[in-house]
Amino acid sequence: MRLGAVGVVLTVSTVTYVAVARTTPVPRPHRDVVTLQGTVRGYLASNPPHFAYYGIPYARSLTQSGRFKNPQPPPTWGGIFEALHKIKCPQVKAAGDENCLVINIFTPEKQDATLLPVVVFVHGGDLQKGWGAHRPPALFLEEGNNVIVTFNYRLGSLGFLCLRTPEVPGNAGLKDQIAALYWVHRNIQQFGGNPQDVTVYATEAAAIAVQLILLSELVEGLLHKVILESGSVLSPAALAYDPLGTAYTGAAYLGYTGSADPDKLYQFYLQASDEDLVTIPETFQPCVDNTTDNIHSLIDLDPMQKLEDGLFTNVPMIITYTQKDTASILGTDLERFEKPPDHFEYLLPHNLQFKNEEVKSEVAKIVKKFYFPEDFTRNSMVHNYAYYVQDILVDYPIIKLAMMFAVKNTYPVYVMKYTLPKINKDSNKLESSSSDTILEYLQKDKVQSNLFVELVTMLLRNFKSLGDPTPLTTAFIPLIWQPVRTEGETLSRISDVQVLHLGSTRMTVSSHGNPRLQFWDKVYTRFHRAHEVTEEETEDILSIKEEEEDHDDNDLYKLVFPEEK
Repeated sequence: MRLGAVGVVLTVSTVTYVAVARTTPVPRPHRDVVTLQGTVRGYLASNPPHFAYYGIPYARSLTQSGRFKNPQPPPTWGGIFEALHKIKCPQVKAAGDENCLVINIFTPEKQDATLLPVVVFVHGGDLQKGWGAHRPPALFLEEGNNVIVTFNYRLGSLGFLCLRTPEVPGNAGLKDQIAALYWVHRNIQQFGGNPQDVTVYATEAAAIAVQLILLSELVEGLLHKVILESGSVLSPAALAYDPLGTAYTGAAYLGYTGSADPDKLYQFYLQASDEDLVTIPETFQPCVDNTTDNIHSLIDLDPMQKLEDGLFTNVPMIITYTQKDTASILGTDLERFEKPPDHFEYLLPHNLQFKNEEVKSEVAKIVKKFYFPEDFTRNSMVHNYAYYVQDILVDYPIIKLAMMFAVKNTYPVYVMKYTLPKINKDSNKLESSSSDTILEYLQKDKVQSNLFVELVTMLLRNFKSLGDPTPLTTAFIPLIWQPVRTEGETLSRISDVQVLHLGSTRMTVSSHGNPRLQFWDKVYTRFHRAHEVTEEETEDILSIKEEEEDHDDNDLYKLVFPEEK
């Protein structure tokens, strides 16, 4: 018996072994867990000893005709599901299968009656590549007091094609993430995990995805703490402003010659092979999927407006980012940056909007003068280019996001700016580098033993256990990491946001230290480009929300799987 294209074999609990050359095979230690779908069998893995369960379906197989739809309820089975299947979703340079909505679980070798905290890792990869890790970060495994979860979600056009139609409303990959969290909520206790203590850890584009599902307000009770690295929903690169244009350009790359009509584009994408779809160079992103006939749109309003109105799931948060070095931002060919461009308006972030070209030109002149005064030198100009890119893509959207979450959140929001240590290959000397995230650093097989690792491990351990990274001071951590402070329900000045600065040898708490953010706050306050919702659409959305209020708000199953009959 098989489950779709995944190739998952269901066996009976008794395994027959065949003797070969007088050798008696030793049964591999395993542990069976009874889920709501049926029994799954995981096997003992090493370094450190733990039980691993690979490839458990958390949603039903998605056939080609079900592309772009909401995830369906997972399958059930009799017998025992051999959880040995390391599966990937279709993506460039990796063999994948569209039937890929699976979850991986890692539990300590020794279990007792106490339910353990759960850590769910949402993989990065710009929402275009990657998969649920088949080996979680070594330090989290070595702690031995977590149940660790990783999972797949649909990627690229298969996960984020957005036509804003009933057939392709958009954000299928985000809906997969919600379905995975719902599966964890309903089943993780059987693996020794506490469904009331779930921490979600996400980096870069995945951090943006988690922010969006928080804004969807569909994950209440499914997660309880979040750690978000190097990604902000307020970044210019976070959401698609013209998803239909992206869909048309992507289809044209594969030879499509029709019109930009959404229904015709849908038919083209529906018939294309997944091998072809993953070759499209366009980046498919989440969108404001405010289609009026899809009552389960995830993001029906501009994220800035939802943050201002407090329309998100309240949980404790750690939000982190790093100061990248100039080469990481601009590349090594710095000879290109001999002078500022004559037409700076082409460098303005595209989440700014101006009533006419004259206003845009004047703002561009102001920004150019702010970063490149007339007395600049060649060296300062290169650094200022790097500052400009860092400010608009990282510093401002991260700090502003933290402020906006903090002002409406009933739980604390902590912000950290870090510099990762890196070993110089030619010596044992530590050099500062910011090319990786903390999570990527902790995932390395041989993490260097240094103060940074000890500090960050303790901070994360405290947060996922207590919701507070520094519940008390110690000789090792002599200061309290204060959350972002607000004055009632008003934002404090962006220049006053307190940040934990964590380096290779020390930690301090002070303001973020970037004097340019006040400038950008004035610019965005005046010229922020919202993801537009027409007045008619707004009225329809409000009407839909009133209808939804008549239903049982606690029925998460219907919210996650609205198409189930």
